[in-house]
Amino acid sequence: MSYVPNKTRGFTLVELIGVLSIIAIMASVIAPSVFKDIKRARQDKESLNLAALNFELERSIYDNKRIPSRTLADWSGAIAAQSSLAPEKVERNEKGFLRGYYVDPRFFTASDVAFPGYTQTTGIGSAPVSPRIMLVSIMTGNAPAAPTTAANFNAIWDQSAGATLIEGPDVKISRLNLRTAFQRFLLSNENTNQPGYQLECNAHGSIPAASVGGDGLLTRYVIRNTKVSLYTDPFPSGNLDQVFLVDDEKAYAFELVGSVWTWQRP
Repeated sequence: MSYVPNKTRGFTLVELIGVLSIIAIMASVIAPSVFKDIKRARQDKESLNLAALNFELERSIYDNKRIPSRTLADWSGAIAAQSSLAPEKVERNEKGFLRGYYVDPRFFTASDVAFPGYTQTTGIGSAPVSPRIMLVSIMTGNAPAAPTTAANFNAIWDQSAGATLIEGPDVKISRLNLRTAFQRFLLSNENTNQPGYQLECNAHGSIPAASVGGDGLLTRYVIRNTKVSLYTDPFPSGNLDQVFLVDDEKAYAFELVGSVWTWQRP
């Protein structure tokens, strides 16, 4: 009896078409879900990225005693230097679109003013009015120009009626309120000569002299944890007398102790 080997049977054209049709149907069902998951992952990652940039911005402000202006190179450069990221990674999200840096137009004043940036030298005489900043990222386009009025800024911050940006999957907003960043210290002077003070390594400032009307007084608001050096009279050649950090409200008085004029906590 002769041996007839088995022949391997292949797929027919009809069977191949059937298999490919099934694969196509499965792909049409699965692909949108996969793309949606990828998009959602990018959106979630951008939320984390924006929060991280906000944190680095806050650290930069406290470390350098400086708040960057609205100029792209200024604010992105400050964050980049603090975080060791390339400026491009700060300026643009992963989709390549420019992020936005919005500063309250009433940061320091009671009227709408374009924020010029702030570098601490001798401090400011009154508390900031509305020291708030937003970092904005949109996954479908560049962030629009920053609002120029407090009303428009507030609407975006609060997500209230009239907001030109509405937070959602493609619109990310990270907020930074610096109200507690500024702390006050008060200096009083019983001497008819002027003593001095210095913030960090900046130029010396003077404290008003006492007069018939009372002690000389100086109030300053500074970024928290600023180092203050107090000098005896006469300004500007007096000797270093006290050094303190403004980590909460502080007060010192220049008064006569025995036969020596010195700075004392009231």
